[in-house]
Amino acid sequence: MTDDELIQDIEASLDKPDDELEDDLPDLLGRMESQTDELVREYPATFGRVVQRMETMDIASFVSDNPETADQFQELLWAGMNVLVETSSEVRENINEDITVNFEADDCPMAGHLEVDSEDQTMRGGSGKLDDPMLEITGPADTLVGLIVGSVDPIQGFMQQKYEMDGPVHKGTRLAPIMNSLSEQVPAE
Repeated sequence: MTDDELIQDIEASLDKPDDELEDDLPDLLGRMESQTDELVREYPATFGRVVQRMETMDIASFVSDNPETADQFQELLWAGMNVLVETSSEVRENINEDITVNFEADDCPMAGHLEVDSEDQTMRGGSGKLDDPMLEITGPADTLVGLIVGSVDPIQGFMQQKYEMDGPVHKGTRLAPIMNSLSEQVPAE
């Protein structure tokens, strides 16, 4: 299947109601596997639409109903964010400290990680947890995805107790502007 056909299928699914999109996602995520980076680079607007739809979905319900696709879901999200970091000098300018983070949902079986590298000015994330992270962030899956895609402000979300953070507060404070500048790079419709 060509990229164009896959993108057309993704676009068609994004126009469906949430329950139908959730039914389509396991197949679409499986088809995107190993080509996510290329798809995000070549079709940034489609990635932006996917991110916007993620914000309307009940992530915890989706992950609980489709545990085998939870990692693929995170890989798509992080692959897109990694590309946005690589292509945005605004985001890279905010990367001035090494930070490692584990994310764990408290309402479904979803865990992921983030590694910020100040020397290379990169940010890489994915499914699974790191062995010895500087920060551990726990909260509802929707909130964790919101932190990544920008619908939850890192500082306000913490102050409003939308999530818990274990680790040095200054590392979380240093991570917030990186996450904020990253979310500003997500292509809007």
